[in-house]
Amino acid sequence: MTEPLKILVILGSVREGRMAAPVGDWVIERAAARADLDCELVDLDDWDLPFFPHAKPPAAGKYQDPLQIRWAEKIAGADGYILICPEYNHSGSAVLKNALDTVFAEWGRKPVSFVGYGTVGGARSVEQLRLTAVTLEMAPLAGAVHLVRPGAKRDGDRFNADSYDDKALAALFDELTWWGRALRVARAGQLPSPSI
Repeated sequence: MTEPLKILVILGSVREGRMAAPVGDWVIERAAARADLDCELVDLDDWDLPFFPHAKPPAAGKYQDPLQIRWAEKIAGADGYILICPEYNHSGSAVLKNALDTVFAEWGRKPVSFVGYGTVGGARSVEQLRLTAVTLEMAPLAGAVHLVRPGAKRDGDRFNADSYDDKALAALFDELTWWGRALRVARAGQLPSPSI
């Protein structure tokens, strides 16, 4: 059996009472039943990343800020990502976009999947984040989970998914595992970057 993929499940909200926390816990709980995934919950509320204050753009590398360096190490250690993304005003959350913008190379050549929630299941947030992911040289995957009216399925700190939600998440895991394995092999072979 191949080594499980290290996947970071990143909570894209820091709001009080946020839906991201129970949704993220649901993702982690379902992933724990799989031998091919090793998922870790990453709460942006624990990171307090400043809003892009550094003189050099992250694409230049050579990070000097200690928090940025720690964030880069956290991101670099993963084989892929699941972003738990709310939709605020037809867009993603500022804190999640900032977390993506804080480092650059560490995201590259890795798959990213999305669990969106909010108006129309967070679809507009997911679509905008896919554009950001492409620019960060990630591989945004087609399958996503779109939770419509997730508050109706919330019981305190627990998200009570229905069978449709669970089926969509299982499909997301399958797609993420396939791409994660393929891209891990490609990165290990150190394929040259395409010249554009």
